[in-house]
Amino acid sequence: MKKIISLLFVIISLSNNLLACGYYDPWDGMLFYNLFDQTNISAEEYYPFLRADYTFFYESTEISNEKKSYPKGNIRLWHELLTTWSITDIEQAVYNFPTFNWSKKNSLIENSVQTYLAFAQKCTETFSYRKNLYSWNYSDLLSQRNFDTASLLSEANLFINKEANIQLQSRYYYQLIRILHYSKMWNEAIKVFENSIEGKICKNEIYYYILDQVAGCYYSTGNYEKAAYMFTKVFNHSYDRKKSAFISYNFCAQNGFEGRQYFNGIDDEKDLLLIKSLYDFSDRISTIHEFINLDADDSRVELLFMRLLNNTEREIWPKNIGVSDKTLPNIDENLTEDIEKLTLIAIGQANNLAVMNKDFWILATSYLYFINQNLNQAKQQLKKVKSFEVQKQILSDIYLIFSWDRMDQKNEETLMSLLKKNEFNNLAVSTILVSQPDWIMMCLDKVAHLYYAQNELAKAFLIHNKLEVTDYLTSFQLLTSMEELYNKCDKSDFEKTLISNMNDCPYSFIDYVYNQQAIYYLYHNDPISAMVCFNKMKTEIDRVEISAQIFSNNTKEGFTFPVDSIMVDEVYKASIFSFIKPYFSRKELAENLVRLVKMRYDRLPWKRKLANYLLGNFYFNISNTGYYRGALNGRSNVGYNNYFNNDFYEDDNPKYDAEIINSRVGYNLSNIEMHRNKYNRTCDFARSYFENVIHESTDVELNARCWFMLAKCELNSYYNKANQDSYSKCLSQFGKALLESESFKQLEERYADTKFHEMIVKECSYFRYYTLNN
Repeated sequence: MKKIISLLFVIISLSNNLLACGYYDPWDGMLFYNLFDQTNISAEEYYPFLRADYTFFYESTEISNEKKSYPKGNIRLWHELLTTWSITDIEQAVYNFPTFNWSKKNSLIENSVQTYLAFAQKCTETFSYRKNLYSWNYSDLLSQRNFDTASLLSEANLFINKEANIQLQSRYYYQLIRILHYSKMWNEAIKVFENSIEGKICKNEIYYYILDQVAGCYYSTGNYEKAAYMFTKVFNHSYDRKKSAFISYNFCAQNGFEGRQYFNGIDDEKDLLLIKSLYDFSDRISTIHEFINLDADDSRVELLFMRLLNNTEREIWPKNIGVSDKTLPNIDENLTEDIEKLTLIAIGQANNLAVMNKDFWILATSYLYFINQNLNQAKQQLKKVKSFEVQKQILSDIYLIFSWDRMDQKNEETLMSLLKKNEFNNLAVSTILVSQPDWIMMCLDKVAHLYYAQNELAKAFLIHNKLEVTDYLTSFQLLTSMEELYNKCDKSDFEKTLISNMNDCPYSFIDYVYNQQAIYYLYHNDPISAMVCFNKMKTEIDRVEISAQIFSNNTKEGFTFPVDSIMVDEVYKASIFSFIKPYFSRKELAENLVRLVKMRYDRLPWKRKLANYLLGNFYFNISNTGYYRGALNGRSNVGYNNYFNNDFYEDDNPKYDAEIINSRVGYNLSNIEMHRNKYNRTCDFARSYFENVIHESTDVELNARCWFMLAKCELNSYYNKANQDSYSKCLSQFGKALLESESFKQLEERYADTKFHEMIVKECSYFRYYTLNN
């Protein structure tokens, strides 16, 4: 039986490791705010059976961060014997026996303890091979050896007969049963238990260690019903052996055995009720009521209740809801019914004279009132709680912040004081990637929601996002709010904290905002406004350098090809454009664009057409299919997903950041970056400029090239529209879209005699497909 259990633990361990194939392992609480600490239950030994999704047994952050923990039940029992010893000394003597210093431990009882531990160490070393039963290492398998069972049994019996101390004698019986069990002498072990142990030693922790071994023997002999019964006893009454007993019971239950034929009385009913509830994952209200009817004061009622409460939390307090239609709390009709039922249980337990741990139930009542948005009752109940100081303070702070219906300077001061008190300084840190106190992150969610509702977009944004995230967004309204926040007089400490929420960069907060506003205007064909924003900046440094080839165009496609092999058109090098330097800053780019726009209105047609030509090239090149996509933001042009939208949002809702913010969609802006719009529509401007060239020009070679660029603009529109359809639909309609291209039609019908046509029909497979199929 123990071999099977060991194998199961290996499987569990492997399955948990398999979850690590992503960027991080999932953990319990990753997707919801856990405000009511599950370890508030009074029975610490039942912590492993609290609610968990990603591990077989529950582990709190505090538990997992503790130093190596030794079996507490066993240590406590030893302390009853070695009353003058420190817990540390007991742990070292028992679990590090070979290195423990016994020189000053020489009383009669200490000598007896040393003798026992020496024998226990001998047994442990004898059976150490069992750790390698499922090893993949051949040498480990070879190391398994037979051992002298008779000699060990003789020693154990000798010690049992000689030892006068009842606890030590019980421990020798444990070693005896262990020897018999591991030697597959299962029936002999059962006889020893029935004849010499059961009813003759105290039912303390070592008794349940023995019972766990005997239950394994019953299982090995095929008496699954008796094994199941014993495993329920070990599970419910041992401090240390609960996990293994629970797994062992599961093996029995899977075969249809639960030990009921051996049950006798309420205690047995309670034991079965609990382990079945955990085994069946039946976190039902009815189970709690059954348990209360049997014994309202049993601490295991708290465990069952806590599991259900935590189950409810997972739906009520979702993390990172951002611009979705969820709220905090997020309650539907089914949850409302569950909350009401849990509240009635908590109130009933708090008022039950038989229940001693009143504070737990009053605290739970307060929290459930809060979930149900009854803040007055929640606060009144919380005042009655005399213990749980940390949890009580956390709930008090949460209740305060969730009582606000708007943010003002007074509330900002209160919030700042609360954050400082809790040494919290991680605004704009993802709750998924960095572990932070859930309750503070949820309160900040609430505060961001209030700012969002009262149109203070900059504050709503900066609570969850660094300033630099605006580099990926398209909302000018958000940038305007940033400017207003910076220019506000008498800013609160919290507002100053928000303004400081940016990475190290050469720009100040306001210069970064002006720079983003200027880039926005460049994308929106307004270089004059861009110049106004650039001129507001005090920082002269621009780490982004742009090549004059941004005014060229290409017939070959390849984002990773060297620019000189792609951008071969050299009209921008004409003497009329001598003001365009080989490389320039974004501010100088705006200046170049302003001069080109002015040149569009020159009295000479050839100047007008060439100015339009360069402007068309520029706006196509910065589109999401252009070679210089991302250049204005200093980003690489590589990566489809970096430049095309993934439309996985509902069709009837605003999808992208600007329209989301304009419509005030969602709860707050925590995940607004996920909704950035990568389709900048600059090809619309390019198309207009190329059409102007054709209108002004009589140069057939230039016009032919412009019709080809217009075809590329059409293709840009198709790619961005097709991205909203399924991939298969996109492929099936692509050929049809090419054949219906108006620009290809004009190029083929009107410019077939040009050198450009002769070149492009060889160079471009799309145009060649068009000519061959029309």
